[in-house]
This record gives sequence, structure tokens and C-alpha cells, in this order.
Amino acid sequence: MGIIYGLIAMGMVLIFRAVGIMNFAQGEFLMLGGYFAYTFSQLGINIVLSIVLASLCMGVVGVLFMRSSYWPLRSAQAKAIVVSAMGASIVLKEGARLIWGALPLNLDRIVDGSVQIGTASIRWQFLVIIAIALVLMLLVYFLLEKTFIGNIMQATAQDQYMASLSGISVIVSIGMTFALSAMITGICGGLIAPIFFLTNTMGATSGAKAFAAIVIGGFGSIQGAFVGGLIVGLVEQFGGFYISSTYQLVIIYVVLIAFLMFKPNGLFGEKIGEKA
Repeated sequence: MGIIYGLIAMGMVLIFRAVGIMNFAQGEFLMLGGYFAYTFSQLGINIVLSIVLASLCMGVVGVLFMRSSYWPLRSAQAKAIVVSAMGASIVLKEGARLIWGALPLNLDRIVDGSVQIGTASIRWQFLVIIAIALVLMLLVYFLLEKTFIGNIMQATAQDQYMASLSGISVIVSIGMTFALSAMITGICGGLIAPIFFLTNTMGATSGAKAFAAIVIGGFGSIQGAFVGGLIVGLVEQFGGFYISSTYQLVIIYVVLIAFLMFKPNGLFGEKIGEKA
């Protein structure tokens, strides 16, 4: 679960680095990804291919989300864009309820069964999640650091005005960032749907935990988001086991408050200076 939170947080960080705004609708991308994977699987498509197709659909959703919720308000105050994203999250949540219904749905696992490691029994689905997460991280790193498209995305994230003067289409670059973010989070939805039931509210809690992971890891840091997600997952599971499963989210936010008090920049965050 920590790895899932880390991937969701990584998607949020990509958008934050691109436009300087935290996307509070990221959890709904997770939910929609799960529902799209479920829909494709109901058509008789293999579960792995269903998740891939769901991810592609989420790329389109990411672009539409950017075009409707961010781009018209790009010159407005940041809080207006945040409110717009929160409103869009409600639309996505209620839209999913109207399309797929309010009853929980289930999705097939990529791999059934479990493996015994010492005295621990671990589901193969969990190991698949870990493997896919590592592959996604490597692909995102390769895209951002080793490709021309990645250079365009990073240049736009650093300075949109200078990027436009260099001939870069800012709207296309930001659209690619939103699409990539939605695709990563959509894959997460397809991966955890077999573990938990699909509901239109499943994204809200996961998004809140991913935000906690970003604060712990440091705003703007992709590796910090992933490490923060692991910490949140460990705190959630061990806190729920040794203290109380009822107060898992409370325990996470206690840790979050501790980081804000003693290390407000997070584990990998940097001090932010004002532009001249």
C-alpha cells in the first residue's frame, strides 16, 4: 500500500512541478482507473491488457481535466485553481456513481495465490504491484531525464514563459504532464481494485494519504513522494496493528504534523527562494 501511495503522490508531484498547484482530484484518477479496468475486463479482455487500456483512457481524462479545470484559470489565483480541482473531483466521483452504480465491484487479480517467505505469507498480487511500481519509476525517470519530450516537460515546469519563447507549446507540454500523471494513477487503480472493492469513494482516502506522503517526502521531489508513500504505508499498517485499525488515518496525520513541526521541508524538500 505504501508503494501505491507513493505512485499516486508521484503523479501529484508531476502536476505540482508543472503548474505549481496541488491536484486534489488525484484520488479520483485512481478510482476511474479501477472502473475503466473493470469495464474492459467485463468485455472479456485479459486483466493485464484491461489495465493498460484503462491507463490510456486515463491519459485522455488527464488532458480533459487539464483543459477544463486548470487551463481556463491559469492566470487566476492559486486558490481558484485548487477549488476548481476540488469541484472536478466531486463531478468525477458522482459521475462514476451514475455510470457504474453505488454498489462495490470486484476485479480479477493479475496473479492468484500467495508465496511463503519465512513465516510470512505474501500475495502474488502484492509482489506484482511492487514490480510494476519499480518499472513505472524507471520509465518515468527515463522519460524525464533521457528523452526530448522529458526535456520539454521539465523546461515548461521550470519557466513557462521562457519555454514559450523557445518555441515550446506550453499547453501541449502541460497536457502531457497531466496525461502522464493520470496514467500512472490509473494503473494504481487497476492494481489495487482486486485487493479492495471498487467504489466511487475509494479515491478520497488514498488521495489524502498520498498528500501526506508528499509533505513527508518534500514538495516537488519525486523520490521524496515515493519514500513518503512507503513511510505512510508502514505507519498505517503497523499503527493499525499495534494501536488501533480504527485510527489508522489519525495516526498518519499525527506523523504528518510531527514532520510539519520538526522538518517542514520534508525528507527531500529544498528551501524555496523568491524569484528576483
